[in-house]
Amino acid sequence: MGEYSREESIFGFSGPAARTVAAAILLVAITVVLSSLPEKSSEWIRSREMIRKLYLFPILLSAMWFGARGAASSTVFATLVCGGLAGNAWPAEVSSQVERVGEVAVFWLVGALSASFFEQQKRFVGEIEVANDNTLLALAAALDVREHNTGVHSQRVADYTLRLAREVGVRDKDTLDVFWRGALLHDVGKIGIPDKVLLKPGPLSDEEWVVMRNHPDVGARMLRKIEFLRDPSEIVLSHHEWYDGSGYPRKLKGDQIPLGARLFAVIDVYDALTTDRAYHTSRSHTDSLVKLREGSDTHFDPAVVAAFAKIPFEELREIAKKNQTSLLLASPPVPSLHQVASVLSPQP
Repeated sequence: MGEYSREESIFGFSGPAARTVAAAILLVAITVVLSSLPEKSSEWIRSREMIRKLYLFPILLSAMWFGARGAASSTVFATLVCGGLAGNAWPAEVSSQVERVGEVAVFWLVGALSASFFEQQKRFVGEIEVANDNTLLALAAALDVREHNTGVHSQRVADYTLRLAREVGVRDKDTLDVFWRGALLHDVGKIGIPDKVLLKPGPLSDEEWVVMRNHPDVGARMLRKIEFLRDPSEIVLSHHEWYDGSGYPRKLKGDQIPLGARLFAVIDVYDALTTDRAYHTSRSHTDSLVKLREGSDTHFDPAVVAAFAKIPFEELREIAKKNQTSLLLASPPVPSLHQVASVLSPQP
């Protein structure tokens, strides 16, 4: 299946763990260099002072990555080292002691101020993201009403996609956001499809199919103009690609298809199977899994299908329920005795 996300990776760690490792490496590296310099020699006093100031770098990074708690942890480490650990003995002269206390005070001041700044910035960015996503939800709901007579199809498949992404191992928040937005806006290009084609009750002609198959490209071109939707636009462009290369518009094959689009391809068909449409009644979860497995290696990435099958049915049902869908059926309903009798009884 290729890479699951674009998370940072340091010595096998990714995401928050990678940042923790990076901050720890910086703190230890500065301490090792500091402890290797001759302590008694007056020639190295200035060098040691400059190296101690380097602790500001991991303190700032920790504040940016982890907020107040991260800044405090790095500052405590730097304080302990400057207080006499790691071969960095506490100075005997009063003037030098005052300077050392001043250095430590600067560490704490920078840590506190930077943590406050970055946390305010994160809150501000978070508020903007919520506003943006609410706008996207409104747009997707409007498109759904046009085609599906419901405003929740896109949000439902976006939530399914998010759950499947976690199942295959994606943990990075930014990557999950990209997948969710791409799934939510997968059919935004249909805004450019005429009603006589999009809402046609019967089969489409060859000419109409040409028009319909333009919607991934139309949608992707729309989203690329918006900075935070450029990555989701790749999912929009590729959500009709097939794993065997027979899809459209670019006939991508296998891992050439972005992971988000491979995840969504499974979700889109599952949602179509398990909800009532103009051309069929809804299938059960069990029957739908059978159909998905039949499409492995042709329509779908087989590893994605296998991962989807591992998701507990109850979780999928909760997503469907949250998005105002009639409850998913775990398996085909068993006919009642009355229904069986009516079938077996002779007709007049």
